[in-house]
Amino acid sequence: MGAKIAAKGVGPIGDGQAQEEGRRRFGALSVAALLVALVYGGTLAWLLLSDNRLAGEPVIHLVLAEEDPAEDETPLVTPGPDGADIADATPDRPDAEEPSADEQALLDAARRIGEGDEIAPEDVAAQVRIVGAESVSGEEEAAPDATPAIRALPPVPDPALVEKTPQGLLPQIAADGRTPRDVYARPVPPGTPVMRRIALVVSGMGISESATAHAIEKLPPEVTLSFAPYGPGLQEWIAKARAAGHEVLLELPMEPFGYPQNDPGPYTLLTSLSAEENLSRLEWLMSRFTGYAGVMNYQGARFTTSASAVEAVMAALQKRGLLYVDNGASARSLAPQLARDAGMPAVQATRIIDPVQNPQVIATSLEVLEETAASAAVAIGVASGFPVTVDALAAWAATLGEKNFVLVPVSATAQK
Repeated sequence: MGAKIAAKGVGPIGDGQAQEEGRRRFGALSVAALLVALVYGGTLAWLLLSDNRLAGEPVIHLVLAEEDPAEDETPLVTPGPDGADIADATPDRPDAEEPSADEQALLDAARRIGEGDEIAPEDVAAQVRIVGAESVSGEEEAAPDATPAIRALPPVPDPALVEKTPQGLLPQIAADGRTPRDVYARPVPPGTPVMRRIALVVSGMGISESATAHAIEKLPPEVTLSFAPYGPGLQEWIAKARAAGHEVLLELPMEPFGYPQNDPGPYTLLTSLSAEENLSRLEWLMSRFTGYAGVMNYQGARFTTSASAVEAVMAALQKRGLLYVDNGASARSLAPQLARDAGMPAVQATRIIDPVQNPQVIATSLEVLEETAASAAVAIGVASGFPVTVDALAAWAATLGEKNFVLVPVSATAQK
């Protein structure tokens, strides 16, 4: 009987263990199936995305135009986010040459962008000169500027036009007959009208650095600049003036009424000195710099009324191939006529434009110049180099073309 009880108990216990083992096997299979599904799903996703190795990543496309985009439409640079492919961005051509310095600078700039470094536009401009960049924009190409480019005058001195002396270099007529007044003058373009001409001379240059620089940069190249002999670094200023197209004159200080209380400065030409002494002073003044086409008096109301004093000076200037410009301050000046008598081209100013620094006075003087040029064919104005005068002259000169006047250098008005 005991054996039967044990046999009956064995049945139920064995069935429960079998059920538990079945559940464990089913769970393991489910986990295995899930893992297989994940592996296959990951593989499929990888295959789908492998067509673009940068899928899902931000991409920067930087296209830099070449000089002739029509020849090759391939972007010059297409870097990825890490900049790794920038070195391979140059179009792959068997006959490709090494990049130029400008092209290499562009590539370097692109590499810096691709690597995440900041680069300012002005830094790129400083490194790279892009040919034709002016016409590459979102707007229509602007029409060419009808204004002719400023013509720089040749450097000075011409070795054939200088004489070495104990004082320094002095102007002279070349062995072939060329003269400083011709070689150093600003040429007048062929076909320039002979009527309604206006010339401007701005004096006192070389004393104030800021005023001299302002006049050189602001005034049109047809304006003649007259330099005082006392300023520092005069030859450098002459080079800058001529590079901007301006012909230049040398100012000669001459005795005014009221001398010595009214003193034009050292080495002033005086009626009380002998001709030899004045010529010695004249040579010192002429040696201060080279490249001037002629001279202009500074003050001199008394000196220019002395025929004997003026004749000696004009004879010396003529031998050196210069022209003479009288500033027009004295109506009694004999200098223009005595210069012409000596065979030297000379001219006398029509009007001093700014006897006082007053905008209305300057405007009136410019109106008078226009009236004179309209009636007498030529008008010559002399002005100081004060910025207010220079600005007024520059603004006024810009209107002359529409009024049918032509601005010329003063050398173009000189007559023998």
